[in-house]
Amino acid sequence: MKDFNKNKKIILLIIIVPLLLVGQYFMFSKGIITPLVKGVEIKIIGGNYIKDLDKYIIKLGDEVEISAGNYVKIPGYAKDPELWFNVLDDTGIAEIKGNKMTALKEGYTSVAVMKKTRVLKKAMIKIVNPDVESLDLDLSDSLKYVGDKATITSSVAISSYKKFTDTYKTKYLSSNESVLKIEGDNVEAVGVGSATISGKCGGKTVEIPLEIEAKVTKLEVPNEFVLEEGQSATIKAKITTSPKGLKAPNVEYNYSTKKKKDERAAYVSEKGEISAVREGTEKVIVSCGEKKATVKITVKKRSIKNSSIKNVNYSYNIEEGKVKIEISWDSLDGIKSYEVYAKKYDDEGYEVLKSIPQSEEKEGKINTTIEIESSNEEETEGENKEKTLEIYMVGVGENESTKPSEKIIIKY
Repeated sequence: MKDFNKNKKIILLIIIVPLLLVGQYFMFSKGIITPLVKGVEIKIIGGNYIKDLDKYIIKLGDEVEISAGNYVKIPGYAKDPELWFNVLDDTGIAEIKGNKMTALKEGYTSVAVMKKTRVLKKAMIKIVNPDVESLDLDLSDSLKYVGDKATITSSVAISSYKKFTDTYKTKYLSSNESVLKIEGDNVEAVGVGSATISGKCGGKTVEIPLEIEAKVTKLEVPNEFVLEEGQSATIKAKITTSPKGLKAPNVEYNYSTKKKKDERAAYVSEKGEISAVREGTEKVIVSCGEKKATVKITVKKRSIKNSSIKNVNYSYNIEEGKVKIEISWDSLDGIKSYEVYAKKYDDEGYEVLKSIPQSEEKEGKINTTIEIESSNEEETEGENKEKTLEIYMVGVGENESTKPSEKIIIKY
């Protein structure tokens, strides 16, 4: 009987033990029973951080990935336990979603690896925001003409935790997208005008002002101007740009040689306007962009036919039915005499009233007096009508005459 009971117990054990082992395996493997966990560590495996002796240091605004490390579970075949990460205070300094932690404010906080409500391991986190001490910008190539391209680079220096230097990203902006177009770190000159590249990082701003021009591919100007003293002309430059049709850079006009002002044969203004002043020659360098051309100016002595009487002055009064007019003007070289033409209000054309020889010149001036009847016999007594008298002078040379002077118009 004893042997029977003993055998029965043995058989029972043989049956129960495997069942227990199978049941235990089933419950651990299905997660019904959680395993024992050892060697849990809080580790940051993604993002930018600094590992200090007793804490992690993270930059404000960064997001990092947290891990529980290579922990050991007992038994090994058990289903991985449901571990989660938690912020142990309510300061709002950091936020955890899943295994991602975001640094929201500067300061200290604690995070933990949790198994249900139990803290398995915790770590201190310090969130910092190092100040940007300096910011420099540079361009890989020059930007001067439409079509030029370059890469923008920046150099950032921070006050502390230098390891975070590479995490500071500079944002680049253009003050005028129609002149400079920026995409990421690349910039292209797309139009003519002024624009500024701005780099912003950590409260610092650096600017690079630029002037973009059209590239001049061709500059055409007249080779020579032949003028007489007192004449004027304008140098008109024809400019071709690339791309065509763009606003060309300003045209500059410079003398090829240095001279005193009173030695120059002609003066040239900033707009290319030529004033011929005396016999001689000048050479002017015309520049636009990187193109240059030379214009020769030859000034000849002024011919009589291209001259005119200048600085005419007059005064008049009416005495005893006559208009008495005193006239003066500058004398001219090469003139034999001066003829005074007049037309009264009732005349059909001008007639020569007086001829004055050049010999009457005094101190560079010609002076004369003219008397003209102010009325005629046909006017009735008491008639009061405004009369007009027109006068001009012409200088007469050997074979040619000057241009008429400005008219003197007298109403009386």
